[in-house]
Amino acid sequence: WCTPGQFVCPNSQVCVDQHRLCDGARDCPYGDDEKQCVTIAQNEETAGNFPYNSEGYLMVRKQGRWGKLCLQNFDKVVARSQSEWEVADLGRAVCKAMTYSDFERVNRTTDTVSSSRVDSSHYFELAYSSDMYSNTSQPRSSLSFQETKCNQKEVVHVSCRDLQCGIRPQAINQWARIVGGGNAAPGSWPWQAALYKEGEFQCGATLIADRWLVSAGHCFYHALDDYWVARLGALRRGSSFPSPYEQLRPVSHIILHPGYVDAGFLNDISLLRLRDPVQFSDFVRPVCLPPAPIRDGRLCTVVGWGQLFEVGRIFPDTLQEVQLPVISTAECRKRTLFLPLYRVTDNMFCAGFDRGGRDACLGDSGGPLMCQEKDGHWSLYGVTSNGYGCARANRPGVYTKVANYIPWLQAAMAQQVSSLRDSKTQCKGHRCPLGECLPPTRVCNGFMECSDGSDEKGCW
Repeated sequence: WCTPGQFVCPNSQVCVDQHRLCDGARDCPYGDDEKQCVTIAQNEETAGNFPYNSEGYLMVRKQGRWGKLCLQNFDKVVARSQSEWEVADLGRAVCKAMTYSDFERVNRTTDTVSSSRVDSSHYFELAYSSDMYSNTSQPRSSLSFQETKCNQKEVVHVSCRDLQCGIRPQAINQWARIVGGGNAAPGSWPWQAALYKEGEFQCGATLIADRWLVSAGHCFYHALDDYWVARLGALRRGSSFPSPYEQLRPVSHIILHPGYVDAGFLNDISLLRLRDPVQFSDFVRPVCLPPAPIRDGRLCTVVGWGQLFEVGRIFPDTLQEVQLPVISTAECRKRTLFLPLYRVTDNMFCAGFDRGGRDACLGDSGGPLMCQEKDGHWSLYGVTSNGYGCARANRPGVYTKVANYIPWLQAAMAQQVSSLRDSKTQCKGHRCPLGECLPPTRVCNGFMECSDGSDEKGCW
């Protein structure tokens, strides 16, 4: 519904012209047009891209145009404003705005612009203004950005460190409660991944580092040698056309917990190493590992693309989210004492309502149960494991207790790659993006079977 070049406001059907981005006026319903107004990038062309850059020039956007921050008059502006700002404070501010913990280095440097691009480069500088005619007893002052030619080409180069985990930049309401469950919004759970085995969706997983996912062990029982692909940044699993925020990464190594026992889902946890690291963005970010054991009665959130109902095999297209209370291991044992399918150990916990109605189901396996901390960060406390049916009364879902496995996770991620078990699956035909292997007879046959049409490319 938007014309080419317009900014599409997330979670709405509002379109905004480029010159109205970062102009000081809120045009999107949730103010998204005024959010990304500073960043770090190598040049103006890449400043508006989705993936984060942890190192590059400090870039400013005003009225839709990106430019480097010029330091030519920085010291004079700071003196006029009677503030104690330093260049390092600029680096810290932009790193914090991009949800990094702090800056690694901040350097004044001379911009090296090629002669062919001198006229097309843009620069902004800090400007100080004071309103002496305000109605208050004290004049109002403010710092803003204004365009400049920056004759001396003195700019700022910044390196940030340690992207913060458990942050949801695209969430409309960071503290919203989910009542009854339903569709998730784009970017709501940026650590959620969908796992595909030979092109078929199987399980969920959770991103904990740039090339590491946590999932359930039972997803890979007798499937360690199959070809697995992780799909991150996706909201609609069934869409043939991937969103611009999605990233696909083949799984190179599957580390099943050595104590996993399929009968009873004991130690039902696994660690997946991606062939290539993901590029962090607002839509693909890691969750935090739990700082302490989970507390009974706590309201936490489960997400996934699993069945909507116990019968009928109806799977949703859009990622689902539901809020559930945590049940202690001891209480869960009492409720399931005479149910032979439940074997709740100290490495598990339960979640769900007495009356049922909300639960994880088939296809949600391996996905996260996460809780929000007091500081707003989200932590991965559980991995969806098993249960008795779906959303039945007095039949809570069972989750692997992640806090008990942190030493194992850390040790497994620290292993040398050469010591890990690699997948041996080979495809003699053509491999589609989600992992399906097409035999040679189905390649260049006039029927487009891969989502990206790669099986029909280069045929003539």
